[in-house]
Amino acid sequence: MTIPPTNENASRLPHEEQRIVSELSTNSNEPDSFFAVSKMWYASWRRYVNTPLGGGAPRPGPIDNSDIIETDPYLGRPSLAKEKAYVLVTQLVWNTLLEWYSGGPPIPRTFIYLYLSDSRDDDGDDHNEVSDIRLPKEASIRELYDMVCAKTVVSLEKAHIRDYYDMRKGQFLDPLSNKSLEESGLVTNQDILLEVDERGLAGLVNLGNTCYMNSAIQCLAHTPPIHEYFLRDHTHQGELSKAFGKLLTELWSSGTNYVVPSVFKTKVDKAAPQFTGHYQHDSHELLLALLTGLHQDSDIVNVFQGQCKSSLVCPVCGETANTYEPFTSLSLPLPSTPTWSISLLSCLDEYLAEEPLGPDNMWLCPQCKEQRQANKKLDLWKLPEILVFQLKRFKTSKYFVKKIDTFVDFPVDELDLSKYVEKGESCLYELYAVSNHDGGIGLGHYTAYAKMIDDDNEWYCYDDSLVSPVHESEIVSSAAYLLFYRKRDGSDMDLS
Repeated sequence: MTIPPTNENASRLPHEEQRIVSELSTNSNEPDSFFAVSKMWYASWRRYVNTPLGGGAPRPGPIDNSDIIETDPYLGRPSLAKEKAYVLVTQLVWNTLLEWYSGGPPIPRTFIYLYLSDSRDDDGDDHNEVSDIRLPKEASIRELYDMVCAKTVVSLEKAHIRDYYDMRKGQFLDPLSNKSLEESGLVTNQDILLEVDERGLAGLVNLGNTCYMNSAIQCLAHTPPIHEYFLRDHTHQGELSKAFGKLLTELWSSGTNYVVPSVFKTKVDKAAPQFTGHYQHDSHELLLALLTGLHQDSDIVNVFQGQCKSSLVCPVCGETANTYEPFTSLSLPLPSTPTWSISLLSCLDEYLAEEPLGPDNMWLCPQCKEQRQANKKLDLWKLPEILVFQLKRFKTSKYFVKKIDTFVDFPVDELDLSKYVEKGESCLYELYAVSNHDGGIGLGHYTAYAKMIDDDNEWYCYDDSLVSPVHESEIVSSAAYLLFYRKRDGSDMDLS
């Protein structure tokens, strides 16, 4: 709709309106007082004032804000539609546009300025940096959360905002509340405090060559059934189990940056004396020792236990003998000859491949009634809930230990083992943790990658006491040593 220009409007050229509004916007002395204007109407005015002399876009009709007003279903009062539907102008600009075009209705927006402190920046200094937050006083607490989370790159589920008036911790603000900032008691130029739920993001202090232990512990701490069991409020009977439960509780306490595992180390030394002292050891060996020690007090470690079927086959007569061997991890061989890359499944194929037993290991065949050279074949028989692969990167000979740095490509989201089981059931796993070894023998360093239990999209690197986010694309590397997989929901693991 257009309106014919009055004598006064006719004497004022479009570019003059643009200049006047620009000057009023720049020179306003009322920075907290604004009015909302329909973006649709404002866009038509902008087209008009940008019209070249001699013709172009027509002069818009009266200001029409009807398209940006809606009724709040919770508060039962008029409120603004989404922010993208309107623009904000100063009170002087609004009064001028209203005088020129009439219309409305007026929608005043008074802003509240808040000073945001982040508890994660608290290092004991009273001069921590703060961020400015500006929102209309009519904005809801939920809108405040949305802005703070976007500004700090924190998920809504982990964010907790406190009233921090006069730098004193007040009550938490409800992220689901539709109360306005003004109704919630917030006033302009006051402080608010962001506290982030960082449970599971604590590191472990290196006690002196104990990175191998820290790496294995972090992988266990992020194993869902282990985490759930040891964080329950109940008594663990054995000393190692008690110490492990206490350590996990500390690791998963909110606000903890790192934990000193000295008490737990003494219990490990007592349960497994081979780890006594501060020498570098193998994270896989420590993992097996921990699972053995914890198994004495609880059956929870059964989630790691599976079975392989070992078959001896006599090529002469076809006689077969089967035995069933338990395992808590599968140690997969890597090629000793230089190879750029291989896949995890090719390593598993090699592990399960049929091979002849040597002449020093003859088998008394029940059918032939004499010693025969047999072939040995392994099959996956019962797969555990938690499946751990060791990539055998350390090759020991009579005179030295050699590390194999071959890149092993392994799936992160979906490991399908269905073809390896006799009945063909669906056997799907997903990766949740990796124990890494960087460097050479003796001078190497262990770290861990682990996925947050409550958020499938967040991976972190645990480098002793340092914890940092890591992108999923970095998880698969030539440093990977132990791979921790958990079964996916609905996947049948009992194949017997």
